[in-house]
Amino acid sequence: MSTLAAKPVVAGVDGSTDSRMAVDWAARAAQRRHVGLRLVHGFVQPIPYATFGYPAHEYEVEVPMKAARALLAETADRLDLAYPGLPVQRAVIGGGPAGVLVQESHRASLVVVGARGEGGFGGLLTGSVATQVAAHAHCPVVVVHREGQPAGPVVVGVDGSPESDAALGFAFEEAAARGVPLVAVYAWRALPAGNLGPVTVWHYDPDEAAREAARLLAEQLAGWPAKYPDVRVEQRPVLSFNPTETLVDESRTAGLEVVGCRGRGGFARLLLGSVSRGLVHHAHGTVAVIHPYRSS
Repeated sequence: MSTLAAKPVVAGVDGSTDSRMAVDWAARAAQRRHVGLRLVHGFVQPIPYATFGYPAHEYEVEVPMKAARALLAETADRLDLAYPGLPVQRAVIGGGPAGVLVQESHRASLVVVGARGEGGFGGLLTGSVATQVAAHAHCPVVVVHREGQPAGPVVVGVDGSPESDAALGFAFEEAAARGVPLVAVYAWRALPAGNLGPVTVWHYDPDEAAREAARLLAEQLAGWPAKYPDVRVEQRPVLSFNPTETLVDESRTAGLEVVGCRGRGGFARLLLGSVSRGLVHHAHGTVAVIHPYRSS
């Protein structure tokens, strides 16, 4: 069990179809972890305005707040029937939805959001809230898309970086809890010359490079199968000119795809790397973005 298991799973709620799917995903995750579920709605308080010199009527300010509370109460009632015994908290918090969920991530084991929220445009693959939370949260973030194969394997993208090692831990834990296989994908294009034999401008043996890629993947996985002996593991080194595209394609059959927030070579100031950002936007199923612990 994760060391964060005592912390609740937090789900962002806004009444959209994607949000409803995210809440159900979060409820199942909380049950597996034996922790509570916290439903959170980020509420931007309307700015009172005056008409012909008269102050805004109290009703105009209170109606949105009452609607938010009613939405959470309705969601909690539905969960009580669908997931009996699951402890559910509700919170309507002043502030933008993304900022509120990032603050909640300090005290959460997991934050779950829908890919698009209420009012999202159909042409946008992923909403700004999901993207911002995935980039700035202080705990793992799950972005739930409408497509996907819930019963599929857990697919984890690795590249030798500390972030992908953190992703491996989360992926093994999820695969063990679900009772499904784990597929470790290493999408590589050209390995560093120092990893191979004598390499010159005339010699770069692709077969040797493929063997080295398989070795590097096996090296990063070393020790994990012993911790999770019931998880069947498939190692999949893939020659790829576009790692993001490779992992997006893998998401078609995955029950969950897991990546680190930044991969090898990611710039320190970028909180979300190109691969993780691409998956958040384009994956065909649910994606988990794993952040190493950040104190601020």
